[in-house]
Amino acid sequence: MKFPAPHVRRTAIALAVSILVVGCSTSRHASPDAAGSSKASPGDGTAPSAGATSGHPSATAAPDLDDWPTRPATADKFPHGIPSTVLAKGYTGSAFLAKVTEKWHIALGPRKKNDFSKKDDQPPVWYATGAGQHASGKLSIAVTWNLSGDLESLSCIAGRKTPGYADFLRDCIELDHPGAQPAAAARWLGSMVPSLDKAYAEARKPVGSPLYRAGRAASALQEYSYGKEGMVYTVRIFGTAP
Repeated sequence: MKFPAPHVRRTAIALAVSILVVGCSTSRHASPDAAGSSKASPGDGTAPSAGATSGHPSATAAPDLDDWPTRPATADKFPHGIPSTVLAKGYTGSAFLAKVTEKWHIALGPRKKNDFSKKDDQPPVWYATGAGQHASGKLSIAVTWNLSGDLESLSCIAGRKTPGYADFLRDCIELDHPGAQPAAAARWLGSMVPSLDKAYAEARKPVGSPLYRAGRAASALQEYSYGKEGMVYTVRIFGTAP
């Protein structure tokens, strides 16, 4: 079972050149499912790549955010290929990213271009990743933009053993995109963590959360185990408006 990357077109999948989730891309790009693999490291700036899983909604039905589960669920409960777009035209997220990466001592690497498969119709995007070493682990970020520089998705990855992980995830969910409601987003995240903890304890496999919506953005939380490094959380914020 694979955990989706921050950008369904596998930018961050490719992130370092391989990630996927609840992140999306520009219009006509699919967003990832919301639960994933236990094979991604919380410290390498990537999340597990997407993969086929049984039990997803039929491929013959047009996927829609209305099909997204309204309670924590395992990967097979999430829709594939939901069209999405940038968070807002002209919004780069640069100031926000500079603040978060400085606070958490994360060195965000240079933007790189990913043009995906030459055989598909997905336009290329810019992506960047970075990680910061902390006492008991790393905190990682993966970002994608369209070629105009508009922000498409932000993914923040943290292990439960990493000091300050909860504050880091909260800082990320408070992304200041147009239409954002930072305080409400933080409250949502606070309620989702124990809910996902419970869901994972019951299912013993990767789980994802319901969506939080604000403006043109959707956010989701994922939780999975990474072996000896323990439980890992990924917060993803991505554009959804056509």
